[in-house]
Amino acid sequence: MKKRMPLNRFATFHAEWKASHASDVFTEFTEKGFSELPVLSASQEYGMIKRDDVGINMQYSKKNISSYKHVLPGQFVIHLRSFQGGFAHSAMEGITSPAYTILSLKEPQKHNDFFWKYLLTSPKFIKRLELVTYGIRDGRSISVADFLNLSFSFPSSVDEQHEIAQFISHLDEILTAENKKLARLKNFKNASLEKMFPKKGKRSPQVRFKDFSGDWEECKLSDYLSVCLEKNEKDQYSKYDIFSVSNDCGVINQIKYQGKSLAGASLKNYKVTHKDTVIYTKSPLKNQPYGIIKTNQDSSGIVSALYAVYQTNQKVCPQFVEVYFSSDNRLNNYLRPIVNKGAKNTLLVSDEGALSGMVVFPKDINEQIKIASFFNSLEKLISTQEQRIVKLRSLKKSFLEKMFVSV
Repeated sequence: MKKRMPLNRFATFHAEWKASHASDVFTEFTEKGFSELPVLSASQEYGMIKRDDVGINMQYSKKNISSYKHVLPGQFVIHLRSFQGGFAHSAMEGITSPAYTILSLKEPQKHNDFFWKYLLTSPKFIKRLELVTYGIRDGRSISVADFLNLSFSFPSSVDEQHEIAQFISHLDEILTAENKKLARLKNFKNASLEKMFPKKGKRSPQVRFKDFSGDWEECKLSDYLSVCLEKNEKDQYSKYDIFSVSNDCGVINQIKYQGKSLAGASLKNYKVTHKDTVIYTKSPLKNQPYGIIKTNQDSSGIVSALYAVYQTNQKVCPQFVEVYFSSDNRLNNYLRPIVNKGAKNTLLVSDEGALSGMVVFPKDINEQIKIASFFNSLEKLISTQEQRIVKLRSLKKSFLEKMFVSV
């Protein structure tokens, strides 16, 4: 018979893990009447957190606060109305909605609550839940009785539980630090997009490279760009050469970006885009209701006939155009006066008409190149940091798979 042992284990522990029902480990906890304590909400990512720290306006009736349930550090919460595949662990004392179920460890001295926090969010446990949860209007749910009837395998040694919890907690600390670093990089980028470009009504930016001075030039965008009329009429480009335009990824091969081609049978009406051409999508997004403007920094290909494709002249750096319109405020302020919205939120503006707005660009193309290079380097730092976080999350997921026993 296969022994109940995880694939990855600390070398000092050798005993087989114990099998037991959740009812032997947990008990339901119900206390009320602590209205002076902070109100907590259940979060899949952060566990139980103060409702004031959620970041969105979550209304609750203060008249009914006396019926809210008491939550202690080390306890777990299930939201029966909208169960999402995990149990919120609480590291603080507070009160929470009567709709929540509170679970306590029966013998806290024999268990590490953080070990159970990670076990109850491990991929193996989440997969098991798919067999015992049931669908409801706004999510999935599990009854207390069904949960308490589940069987678990876990170390009898609280020391081993502690080692596992400490190890994964350390990974969480690293992830938190890396996420904060990413946030700082993005905040720096956003601040730079504001300070390195002139404010409305101004002709020079607040922050500037030392080699440049003098006012920037206000012109129509048509002074820098002109419409490209080349189409894929001879089928020189196939579905493997179609580009999508993403606010996050820029101009990118559609199959690489979406995993498949969304094109119809004929590609003859598709527009040709070469490296350094500028593309305007005419597709509304949440934060960019008038579409986005990006520069093709890849190879030649084709894009939907709905897009506008432009070539740049010698007065402008193509990469600078994308950076200029990377600010949502600047992009939306430029497009709003020249774009009309039709039925079903369609954007009504001709390819030529999209160039009729005013922009403020540096007169010296070398300053444009310098700015574009700066933001390109910053984007690479952000991308590298994002990839690092993805790898760390994957590493944590792998450990959660291998450091626990399924049953």
